[in-house]
Amino acid sequence: MNFKDFMKELDGGLKQVYLLSGKENFYVDKAREKILSKLKISRQDIFTLDYKDKMPISDVINLIETSPLFTSLNVVIVRNATFFSGEGKFESLEKSLADIMPSTYVIFITESADKRRKLYKTISKVGAVLEAEPLRAWEVGDWLNEKLKSIGKTMNGQARKFFSERIEVLPEISLWYLENEINKIASYVSGDTITEVDLQKLLTEPPELSNFAIMDAINAKQTEKALVILRNQLRDVYKIPLIIGLLVRHVRQLMLAKFYLKRGMKSKELIKPLEVSSPFIAQKIGSAAASYSSKLLEESFLELADVDFNFKIGRAGAEALEKIVIKLCRR
Repeated sequence: MNFKDFMKELDGGLKQVYLLSGKENFYVDKAREKILSKLKISRQDIFTLDYKDKMPISDVINLIETSPLFTSLNVVIVRNATFFSGEGKFESLEKSLADIMPSTYVIFITESADKRRKLYKTISKVGAVLEAEPLRAWEVGDWLNEKLKSIGKTMNGQARKFFSERIEVLPEISLWYLENEINKIASYVSGDTITEVDLQKLLTEPPELSNFAIMDAINAKQTEKALVILRNQLRDVYKIPLIIGLLVRHVRQLMLAKFYLKRGMKSKELIKPLEVSSPFIAQKIGSAAASYSSKLLEESFLELADVDFNFKIGRAGAEALEKIVIKLCRR
C-alpha cells in the first residue's frame, strides 16, 4: 500500500500489526508517528527492539505475547526487521501474529521485504503493509502540491522551474530534506506566494547540487568551468562514485532524448521516458541533446562504465573523469 492510501486507512481505524517497509524514512516516520498518536500511549511504555543485533526470534515473540502490566496496551516496535527478506522460517512468529492478543500492537520496520514470503502474507492478512519507496524526480510535483496546500502557500512558474531543476540532479530524493526546506522557506516568506528569488536566497543546497553546474557547463561547452567544478568536488575521493553516477545518468538521458526526438516526440513529452520532474527539464535535455552526436554519447557511456569498474578495483581516479568531461565539452 502506498503512503497516501496507508495514511487514509489509518483514519478509518487501527489494525494490530503493521509492516513499514521501504527506504523512504520520511514515509516510515510519518506512518509510525500517526499509529502511535492514535494509540495514545506514553513513549516510555513502548517496547522497542533493534533486530540488527540478531537476537533470537523468540525474544521478539516473547515481547509480542507479553501481557501489559502497568498499561492497557502492549505496543512493540521492531526496527531493522531483516527477517522479512532474509533466510529462515518463522512459523512461530507467524502463528503469534495470527493469534495476537487484543491488547497488543506491533510495528515492524525494515528497508526491504519479500512479498512472496509467508510472513509478509500473514501481515497483509491480519494487518497492513506500507511500501515506503523513494519518490522519483518526476513524482515530486504531486508531493510538492500537497505540501504547499497544507501550509497555505503557492509557487509561481519560475519558482517551480528553479525548484525542479535543483531536485532533478539529486541521486536520491530525501523527503525529509524537502520537508525541512519548504517549512523553512515558508516561515521566511510573508506572502502566499514563494518566488524564484525566495528559493535562490533560502534553499539550502546539498553537496550533490554542485553537480548541477557541471552538467550545465558541459552542455554549454564550457570546458574550463566544468573542470574547475569537477576538481572541487573530487577533493573528496568518496564523491567519485557519485560523480560517475551523475555523469552516466546525464549521458543516458541525452541518448534517450535523441532516440525519442528522432521518432517525432516533442521535448516537453520526454518527462516520462527521461524520468524527470517537469517539462522545463525535459525541454532543457532535449535541446542539449541536439548538440551531441550519437557516437560521442555511446563512446562516453562505455568509457564511464570502464571508469566505474576501474575505480572500484583501484585502477582509475579523477583524471579519467576529466578526460571524459573534456571530450564531452569539446564535441
